[in-house]
Amino acid sequence: MKIDIRECFAYEAWIISSNFGTPHSHRIYIRVLYPGARDVAGAPQAKNLFANKHLKEDAATVLRKRSFQGATDDEKWDALATLNVKLNAHLLPANPPHTNTVIDFERIDKKLAAYKLAEALFQGMYVGKFGDFRNLDESAYVNNFPVDFGIPCIVSAGALTGVANIIKIGVRRISILNSRNHVSFDVNHCAGTA
Repeated sequence: MKIDIRECFAYEAWIISSNFGTPHSHRIYIRVLYPGARDVAGAPQAKNLFANKHLKEDAATVLRKRSFQGATDDEKWDALATLNVKLNAHLLPANPPHTNTVIDFERIDKKLAAYKLAEALFQGMYVGKFGDFRNLDESAYVNNFPVDFGIPCIVSAGALTGVANIIKIGVRRISILNSRNHVSFDVNHCAGTA
C-alpha cells in the first residue's frame, strides 16, 4: 500500500495504491481540492465543499463558522464565501443543514482517511455505484455515498450532535478504469453522517 498526498497552489489530490484485498494492485486518484471552472469575472462557479469543510481548518472552527455560534464577523464572511452558508432575513444562516459534519483530523490520520475513502470508492465502483467504469469516461454525481472510516472521527453539530465513523459524501468517477488499473474520482461535497 502506498499513499501520496499532493498539494500545490491549485489542487490537492490523494493518490492511493493498494490491492484493496484483490489479486491486483489498483491506483485510486482522488481530487479533493480543485478550484473548478471560473466565471467571466474569475470567481469560482462552484465551491468544493468537501475541501473547504474538511481540509481548510480544524473541525471546531468550521462548525462554529457554519452555525455562526461564537463566530467573529470575519469568520462569518468566510463562511458565506467558502462554506456555502446562505443568510435569512435576520442575517442568520438560512435553512441550516439538519446537521453539520466535519472530519476531525485530530482523531484520524489524514493518510488513513485517504485510504479508507479510496477503499470505499473502489468497492462502490465494483458494485456498480459509478456506472460502467470500463467504458464510460465519467459517472454522474453520487450523493450520500457512505464512507466508513472505522474510527469515530466525524464530528457533528446541530440536530444530530455527536461523533460517528461514517460520513456521506458527493462524489463522481472522472475517468475510466484504464489498463493499468488506474481510476480517478472527484469528491465534491459532504452530505452528513450515518
